[in-house]
Amino acid sequence: MNESASENQTITVAIIGNPNTGKSTLFNSLAGVHSRIGNYPGVTVEKKSANVNWDGQSVELIDLPGTYSLAPRSIDEMVSVDVLLGRQKGLPEPDVIVCIADASNLERNLYLFSQVMDLSIPTILVLNMIDVAESRGTTIDVKKLSESLKLPVVTTEAHRKRGLEDVQKSVLELTTGSSRGKLNLFPKEFYQEQQKLLEHLNSSSNSSQTDAKTPEYLADRLLLDVGGYVESLFESHSSNGLGEYLTVARKRLSEAGFPVPVSEARVRYAWAREVLTDSVSQPVKRLVTKSDKIDRWLTHRFFGLFFFVFLMFIVFQAVYTWAGPFMGIIEQGQEFVSGIVSGVVPPGPFRSLIVDGVIAGVGGVIIFLPQIIFLFLFIALMEDCGYMARAAFLMDKLMTKLGLSGKSFVPLMSSFACAIPGVMATRTIENRRDRFTTILVAPLMSCSARLPVYILLIGAFIPQTSYFKGLVTLPGITLFIMSSIGALIAIPTAWFLKKVFFKGETPPFVMELPGYKWPSLRIVFSRVF
Repeated sequence: MNESASENQTITVAIIGNPNTGKSTLFNSLAGVHSRIGNYPGVTVEKKSANVNWDGQSVELIDLPGTYSLAPRSIDEMVSVDVLLGRQKGLPEPDVIVCIADASNLERNLYLFSQVMDLSIPTILVLNMIDVAESRGTTIDVKKLSESLKLPVVTTEAHRKRGLEDVQKSVLELTTGSSRGKLNLFPKEFYQEQQKLLEHLNSSSNSSQTDAKTPEYLADRLLLDVGGYVESLFESHSSNGLGEYLTVARKRLSEAGFPVPVSEARVRYAWAREVLTDSVSQPVKRLVTKSDKIDRWLTHRFFGLFFFVFLMFIVFQAVYTWAGPFMGIIEQGQEFVSGIVSGVVPPGPFRSLIVDGVIAGVGGVIIFLPQIIFLFLFIALMEDCGYMARAAFLMDKLMTKLGLSGKSFVPLMSSFACAIPGVMATRTIENRRDRFTTILVAPLMSCSARLPVYILLIGAFIPQTSYFKGLVTLPGITLFIMSSIGALIAIPTAWFLKKVFFKGETPPFVMELPGYKWPSLRIVFSRVF
């Protein structure tokens, strides 16, 4: 029995999954209003956690960053591994892991799940978006899959809050069970090398970093990830020739018929196919979904780019035009409050301080709030409906010419709202050189803080000329152009940084395109708020 659960102490539940599997949606649904957002100590990786009470049991939920693998390539990706191994400062080792998978794409999602199972921690497999899988003709025998994996399997529709009770029940039941063993998918020669490596690490002169506390999983990563982050981390704290030892060990594995790193993917995907053979059936011919039909147009090399520019034009027109009435209401409210104060407070320095200082000062800032809200609203809608990923795909060719990848587009687009979340969003860029270049270029985007200045200049110098019966206005066109200047300057700046300070090959662009869906009003409102 789990000790923490038996004493009715708080149990820790880590939630992990691939991007675009509904992981954060499930976390928000389970956490309700109890979620807290911060950063892990020492890294700028967002941490979302929540303390909830399920049937009298205190539970701490931890939402880990979305990842395709537990083979870390950077310090940001290492955070998830450290949390799961209990190595993250201030967090205990999880009592239960909830691994979320896209029910319509199980084979790919089970790659990460198989790595999670190697941690020997009680685990639940949550098949989210089961409705999407069924609509595509995929049928899943959940009971048979659970028997094959020898652990609980639960189906959910997180966006509709269906299946949450089953997740809670499975978590509480697992806390009374015992830890399970590893999958042991690899040949015996691999595990022999693993034990030899652990002995080698324990004999290091700097035992405080690589003593017997080194988890077996990290030894796995050292052997499997050639040039990975774990290898660089251990080499920086080791003085016993770890690099040379790993080279020899990998050579022995290759001679034994298990070459790394290619063997891991082959073995794990073969295991996934075997597990799914009897429990999952799919149509012989892949169905053409609505998202596929839409993408034929929106990701087209010509029409897709035209639609993207047109959409951005509409956004900036709306920011200027739609916000006008709300700005007028705020201005009238400011005048109304000033009139009340002027009628109560006698003339003098104190009234001047309140009316001309406080009310006029605060009103001068609040009056631009509607425009900022509309800009955040459009960004949230594009993210939640799935279009933002298509925009990144379309912009990849342009980004490649700058030495960046399409993944840099999302942080740069976010910087139009505010450079701070734009810089934070660069953590999704695995390549360090691209990440730093994007961080340095992001502040050049015309963020919402510059909107008041633009609008002040436009109001002073640009006439209120309208076209197409008022649908298009000259001030809106000017705002679009002024907001685009930052992006135009960013292009040569990024090229210069990549050529001079951050030299290196442009990494391949890999990004999953989620299916289109109607945006969730709750999620959009939360992001705008």
